[in-house]
Amino acid sequence: MGDAKPVIGIILDINNDSQKYLYSARTWYALRACYSENVEKVGGIPVILPYNQDISGTLKLIDGLIIPGCDKDIHPKFYGREIMSDKVKTKDSRTEYELEFTKRAIDKNIPVLGICNGLQLINVIFGGTLIQHIPEYVSSNLNHEQPPPKNVPTHSIVVKKGTILSSLAADSEIMVNSTHHQAIDDLGKGLVASAFASDGIIEAIESKDYKFLVGVQWHAEYLNSSLDNNLFKRLIEVSS
Repeated sequence: MGDAKPVIGIILDINNDSQKYLYSARTWYALRACYSENVEKVGGIPVILPYNQDISGTLKLIDGLIIPGCDKDIHPKFYGREIMSDKVKTKDSRTEYELEFTKRAIDKNIPVLGICNGLQLINVIFGGTLIQHIPEYVSSNLNHEQPPPKNVPTHSIVVKKGTILSSLAADSEIMVNSTHHQAIDDLGKGLVASAFASDGIIEAIESKDYKFLVGVQWHAEYLNSSLDNNLFKRLIEVSS
């Protein structure tokens, strides 16, 4: 779009649990403010995306896309499995919309940054599967679902050399926060795992077959490291 600032769409969360949140008796949208603040700080224009049914029209308005975190899980039916853990809590209305919107964004080669849930969604889009509850499947001393405060880094990851992620990281070992109980099981076709925790859990994925397609398992929106900052900067650069 020439010299204009790139427009970055950010998909909203959706809630209708008025008893839990005591906010509204009707369905409402939500998003952590730092997502949009980060986009603006690095030179983009954030646009918040409700579940507009005119996906084609909406995609014409944006130059890049962020898929943010979510407090619920992707239903295993979306990757060909059944629920195998009673820890799985889903929100199909969000997953269904995000899957369709993100698939079409990727098909149009719109730059995409997935955060936490966003990483898992990208993996599912490319035919990958998920570990439904890490403690039930992986023997690990790491607590991937850290107690509050959720933004504080609690464990390290190792970034793989020669990846997009490594070009954004000052060091090969980075401290990150960790607020997920699910993780990648089978990696999606064509994706590369670009960072790992010490227990082998995949912490980042990417593909060089697109303008920009990167997913991270931690909540990079808290900007705890130069890598987090650079993820947002690179998204703006490739969306310009």
